[in-house]
Amino acid sequence: MTYQQAGRIAILKRVAGWVIFIPALLSTIISLLGFMFKHSEKQPGINAVMLDFVHVMIDMIRFNTPFLGFFWRNSPVPEFRDQANVGFWIIYILIFVGLALQASGARMWRQSRHIKEGIEDQLILEQAKGSEARSRQHLEEKIKVPHHTILLQIFPLYILPVIIAVVGYFLLSLLGFL
Repeated sequence: MTYQQAGRIAILKRVAGWVIFIPALLSTIISLLGFMFKHSEKQPGINAVMLDFVHVMIDMIRFNTPFLGFFWRNSPVPEFRDQANVGFWIIYILIFVGLALQASGARMWRQSRHIKEGIEDQLILEQAKGSEARSRQHLEEKIKVPHHTILLQIFPLYILPVIIAVVGYFLLSLLGFL
């Protein structure tokens, strides 16, 4: 793959990463808000005040975001006690797949920019050699850019989802939803 092709693929990866990340993040947040809304039923004591406040705030968010109606109607509301919630977990993982795609594209973009600048610097040196100088095409033919896979994005794809899930579990437990 040439560095020009790597630059184009990098742009596609970055755009695809954002296109996957943003809807998945919105759907996950709305799913969690739906879970909190569903489980903010009346309870005695100090928790009742907090849960009523959460209930009203989520209802207000839903009312004031009609442009997110698709997500409010179709995002899977998880039930952490009884079900496997496969749809919720797939959408949750798509957040990190989108982040990994974007990070991979960003890395490829940086490499293609660095290679392009290196070729231009080398051309200046080649022109100083005079008649035995190599052309831009000759320099570009020698360069092969390796393929990048999103599976090598260790932190955003493997570590970050676990950290956020653990923090989310503790927050939901602390707030009394689990």
